[in-house]
Amino acid sequence: MAAVDPDPAARPVNAAPPRIATLVLRIGLWLVPSFAAWYLTARFHGVAAGEAAHALMAILKPGLVSALERQGSDLVFVTTLLVHPAPGETGVLVTEVNPLLYTYGLPLFVALMLATRASGWRIAAGAALLVPFQAWGIAFDLLAQVGIRAGPAVSVQAGLAGWPSEAIALAYQAGSLLFPALVPVFLWGGFNRPLIAALAGSRQRGAGYASEQTARAAAPRIGSSPRSQQ
Repeated sequence: MAAVDPDPAARPVNAAPPRIATLVLRIGLWLVPSFAAWYLTARFHGVAAGEAAHALMAILKPGLVSALERQGSDLVFVTTLLVHPAPGETGVLVTEVNPLLYTYGLPLFVALMLATRASGWRIAAGAALLVPFQAWGIAFDLLAQVGIRAGPAVSVQAGLAGWPSEAIALAYQAGSLLFPALVPVFLWGGFNRPLIAALAGSRQRGAGYASEQTARAAAPRIGSSPRSQQ
């Protein structure tokens, strides 16, 4: 009787290459300390994003912000808009922004870079490139408070009523939802293009091997009869 090879369908055909699995594990291990360091140093790295947002406000709406202050890790923007909290009382509108809502991409980027053993200057350069996107989110949070949440009287006084408020809403969504999560990944990919190409190549080779094994498993088998021929 002819020997029968082991069933090729029993082999794992969808297993990811070990290199990708190792990278994912490294990223997961670096995420916890990166986010812990980011949270503990919020009072310091939030200053750069706040100052950048202050400068951006001078371009988007000159004269709206008179000063930038800090209260713990929060950023306090003192505006030139007049408000009347009670009859006979007049003050200026003060808004607070939590920079952590817009800087959480920093620890994500750091974890990705450390997982691929990037040099210190690359990490520092990427962190600096993230600042304009963080400033965008903070600035449009401020504009959303002034032009939308503070009411029509403040919005008119700031000159943000009508279509500007609609544009502010869209820009705010981009700064709070898209930029913090996507920009760090794109930056990491830009700094690691050779690695991405190598991972993509290994993935294609793994897919080709899986297709070959699946085709072999689906092919009909021809075996010899156990009866002896007369």
